[in-house]
Amino acid sequence: MCMHINAARAREWKTVKCYPSIPRLYCTVPSAKAPPSTKISSNLTLQKAPAISDGQPSKQRPLVLLLSWLLAKQRHLDNFVSFYTSRGCDVLTVRIRPLQIMMPTRGSQVIAKDVVEFLQREDIRNRKILVHSFSVGGYQYSEILQQMLASQSDNKEITSRIIGQIYDSPVDFNEVPIGMSKALLKNPILQKTMHVSLDSYLRLMYRPVTQHYLKSSEVFFHNPVPAPSLFFYSHTDLVATADASQRAIASLQNKMGYKNVYSKAFQDSPHVSHMYKHRDEYMETLMKFLESIEYFQEALKEHKDKPDLVSKDMRGKVVEMY
Repeated sequence: MCMHINAARAREWKTVKCYPSIPRLYCTVPSAKAPPSTKISSNLTLQKAPAISDGQPSKQRPLVLLLSWLLAKQRHLDNFVSFYTSRGCDVLTVRIRPLQIMMPTRGSQVIAKDVVEFLQREDIRNRKILVHSFSVGGYQYSEILQQMLASQSDNKEITSRIIGQIYDSPVDFNEVPIGMSKALLKNPILQKTMHVSLDSYLRLMYRPVTQHYLKSSEVFFHNPVPAPSLFFYSHTDLVATADASQRAIASLQNKMGYKNVYSKAFQDSPHVSHMYKHRDEYMETLMKFLESIEYFQEALKEHKDKPDLVSKDMRGKVVEMY
């Protein structure tokens, strides 16, 4: 909670009505200015880390895939961009528009192909990859994984580069109708109308649309990449339910046999608002997870003076992560 808020700080507070009686509160801590961006395509934007004093070549530092939630504002994404670029990582932000979700073969799968082509560029193809996805970005990641599998040989030269996978409020196939209706509309009557319409659309459009969602859902629950995973979810999220995250975690642990699947559950934060409502716990959990990854073990120590969005009171505090 922010105390003693002056006029300037008060302007940083913004209440967004995402759905009836569930206000989303943003109390965004000012972060370091995000680096300039380079547009790769209409959906991909690259932001490079400033020059690192230790002279470590960029090819030795991870590339972060930041898979955005629907209609995300850049100033909110920039908090995460600044966190990673200040620790030496370049960030490729991937956005998806509503119509691109509704037509996978012309939308999300085209984006996935663009991402994989970027990852195979001469100056990128030897770099490790950290994935940080939000909401429908989790679905987009499943499409990207499928494109990776189709593009690589038995040596797994692309997926073997993935060193960590972070899911914030991931949306599964069964939640697409209710998730999109709540994300795009505020009026409960219109939400219900859109929900019913999307249900009908998915039934009628099985071959061109729904079957692709089902394949992505299969990848979500049976991810072939054994890199460590971290799930953030909330028991009051009306868009991405706690049940879906818990089922995915159980599947990865029990069916896939992964021992490095972790989670942090919150009781009262709205969709993709965990970092804003529980900033300290979120960032402490994130850093604890990153410390299990070789590059970040040193990077977090070397750049401990960089913005981490964590208050002094929480630094060093034990955070439960299962």
